[in-house]
Formats: sequence, C-alpha cells, structure tokens
Amino acid sequence: GGTCMLTDFVSGEVSGISIENREGNYNIVKNGNEWKLTGYEGYEMDEGRLETAVRNLLTIQAEIIYEDTFDRKVYGLETPEAKVSIQGSFGETILYLGSFNEGTSSWYVCKEGEKGLFSIIKGKGDWMLYSPFVYFDTSLIPAFDSSAERMTERLTEIMIERPDLEEPLRIRVSEEPEQAYTSSYELTSPIHVKTSLKVMNEEVGSLLGFSADSVKGWYQDTEAAAYGLDHPVMVMTVCHDGVTDIFTIGAAVEDGTERYMICSSSKLLYTIAEDKLAFLYADADDLFFELALLPDINKVEQVKLKLGEEEFLFLLMRGENGRDDEQLRVTVNGQEVDEALFRSFYSFLLEVDIEKINTNTHEGTPVMRIEYVYQDGTGDTVEAYQLEDARRMGIVVNGESDFEGRMAYLEKLRMELSHLLAGERIDTNW
Repeated sequence: GGTCMLTDFVSGEVSGISIENREGNYNIVKNGNEWKLTGYEGYEMDEGRLETAVRNLLTIQAEIIYEDTFDRKVYGLETPEAKVSIQGSFGETILYLGSFNEGTSSWYVCKEGEKGLFSIIKGKGDWMLYSPFVYFDTSLIPAFDSSAERMTERLTEIMIERPDLEEPLRIRVSEEPEQAYTSSYELTSPIHVKTSLKVMNEEVGSLLGFSADSVKGWYQDTEAAAYGLDHPVMVMTVCHDGVTDIFTIGAAVEDGTERYMICSSSKLLYTIAEDKLAFLYADADDLFFELALLPDINKVEQVKLKLGEEEFLFLLMRGENGRDDEQLRVTVNGQEVDEALFRSFYSFLLEVDIEKINTNTHEGTPVMRIEYVYQDGTGDTVEAYQLEDARRMGIVVNGESDFEGRMAYLEKLRMELSHLLAGERIDTNW
C-alpha cells in the first residue's frame, strides 16, 4: 500500500529518454532548450507533443503493490511491453512496463534496481507505448493567413479523380475576380463554368491548412493492397505554394471514421478523417454557381427575350452621362414600364432554373432564348430546350450545353412578364 515517486526530475537535469517497445526503439534528446527525436531529422516534428511526452515521463507517481519480490510473469514483466530509460546528471533510471489492469485502468511497472511492484495510471503508461511516428508533424499544406495572403495566389489548381467520376473534377484560378456570388475559381472539367463563392471558400479553403490525423509509419508500394491504395477511392492533385502534391486516399481504417492516405512528397503512411476530405463525395453539381449568367444591369443596354413564338425587346435607357446612379427608363416593345418593377423582373430573369449539369447536345428549336446586349456591343445568350422528360429543360449558355433545370420556370416567367406589363407586383420567390 501507499504511493511513491518512480520518477521526479526537472527538465534541466535530464539529457535524454530512450524508449523500446513493439512499435520501435527511439530516443528523445535535449537540443538546446527543445526536445528532438533522433534518427528522423528529415521530417518535421510536433514539438508540443514531444514536450508533453517528456513532461509525463519525468514525473510519475505510482501505487505500491508489493515492496518485495513478486512473480514477474503474472504481471507481464517477464517480457515487458516497454522499457524506458531516463538519462541525466543523476545517472540513469530504467522502468519496465508490464500488463494492463482493466479493473483499475492502470499499468503494472517495475524499476531496475528495486524489488517492488508498482502501478501507474493509464495515461502515464501509454506514453511508454507510443510509436515514434506519434511525434511527426501531420501538417501537409501550410495554413492560410487571411490578413496577409490571397487564397488564389497560394492555391492555383485542384484535380479530383475518383472511380465514380466519368471525368476528373478540375478547378483552377479564374482570370476574373470573385463577385458577390461567384468565386475567383472556375470549374474547367467536366464543363467550364463559374463556381459558387460560398462553396469554394469552404471546399477549396479547407485545403489550406490541410493535415492528416496521424502517421502510421513508413509506406512501401508493396503494401498498397493492404491499405486500399492499389484501388484508391480518390486521388487529389493540389497545386499550391509553387509545388504540386498528390494525395492518394485508400481504404477506411478499422473504425470506419478515417482513411489511409499517402502524399507524393512523403514516404509516410497517414490516416485522415473523412470529414477533412471535402472532395471525397463532391461532384460538379455541388460546385458550380446556380445562375447561368450574372449580367450587371448597369452594363446592359438591351435584353431580347423569346418565349415560344413571342418576342420581347427590352431597351434600358439612361441619362446622357450613362452613369449607374442615373434614372433608368425601360421600354418593352415600345411600352414603358415601371423601373422598380423591371428591376425585380430582371432579378427573376437571372434565376433561370438550374439544378444539375447536362452537357448533351439538344436538337430542335429553343423554347426560350434570352440575349443580353451590353453597352460595349458584346453579348451573352441563354437558351432552353425541352427534353424528353416534358418537365425538364436543357440549358445552353453562349452556345455550350451546360445545364438542366425545370420547365416550370417558363410558366413562372410568363406570369411575371404579364405582371410587369400590367404594372403589377413581381413575385421573385422561386
């Protein structure tokens, strides 16, 4: 009975700690005022974790089980789970870790040079069992400082390859800056389209500061099948900070919440939580911006709308100076309409219903065509074609088949157009 101190040292009097266990043999040594793991100088270490290990091993309080000799085999000390040697100005102290007592959640321990048997709390004993890879830094892409850096300068391109994707997802920095809703990144495969500002800030932003959860050890290509890396669930290529890293994601770890991963710039095998893999299940439909076009009303001179056989010409007229803040006059086929009502109708016109990507070629005559003519003479067009499913329409932007949406939008558009022409309130709730 009673308690004692198996180790009670201060950092200044200790020069090193040697650990031998089933995970390997390694040394934690003093390097100036810091601790380092010898033999792994080519890899970044988690200095905070090293300091925590040293702090836990330098001060160990124990319960006294026996003060005299005991049967070492009974307590797992004939073949110890671990051997810990602490060296310093005091000489050397050696501890042996035996079996674990589930009932008391403690480890049996003995000390070289003493006859007694002791027990220590689980948390202390666990530090004697850890692999040297526990101390490796798991950071893979440096974190982002929004106050001093630009995301688009740090991360320039991403490619996602998965067995369920017919074509890779390719995302790269756009030549156009981000706007109120559209990102400064664009999707270039399987189609070329703007991406959502919110989605890109979350999905692409999650890659800056990207890190694994743990390091399992060294990786050999001959072990690929054991970790599902011979048939990966995802290969993610990230161009960042002037380098290109390829992350290969394999099978789920036993508990199912993490997956095995390797990186092209490292020889290590990692595990990473699935919730850190933003692109593991994402597809193009999750990334693009939901509006086909976003023409700035202040730069538009004409809007040509064709619904079936009906055609409507909207003329947007401003003062002589053409400034954005000047009164806007709008006519539809020569009929002047209320400016505020037109602005509401215009915002609805931009909401052409888009639900998913559809790059099939559409034949026949479009059931809707919208042409925006800008003050500089350039223009954009959106066309809709009825699909085999009468409730669906294919959407073509500037001659490129890109999207698919609901035909019901056209009926709603006809209704709000009639409200505009009658001077009635526009309902943009869609």
